[in-house]
Amino acid sequence: MRRLFFSLLVISAFILLASACSQRFLIYKDGKAYHFAGKREGLYKMLCESGDFKRVLEYSITIPSATKSELYALNCVTPAPDRVQELYVAMSVAQRKDLRESFKKEGYAINYFPCG
Repeated sequence: MRRLFFSLLVISAFILLASACSQRFLIYKDGKAYHFAGKREGLYKMLCESGDFKRVLEYSITIPSATKSELYALNCVTPAPDRVQELYVAMSVAQRKDLRESFKKEGYAINYFPCG
């Protein structure tokens, strides 16, 4: 029994660590959740049609203007989720944190998994 418990504990810790190091994050607002750089039409509506993503990028102070423009274009003009993911991974840790914090300023929850 102890061995089973220990195995489950190790597996749980591994899953938690893997998700914490993920290069993707979940954005949640108004009862809807999507992975940033996802391929869902709802994500486009939530970020682009609402104008939220423009405001999110305005809040970001560590991200260069050229990167902001590219992020916006790849999300909202000619959606290219794979390229958004590559661009996000290429950003510094501080820039990625700044982007996530900017989403929070616009009323989004980050990595929130709603129940029910």
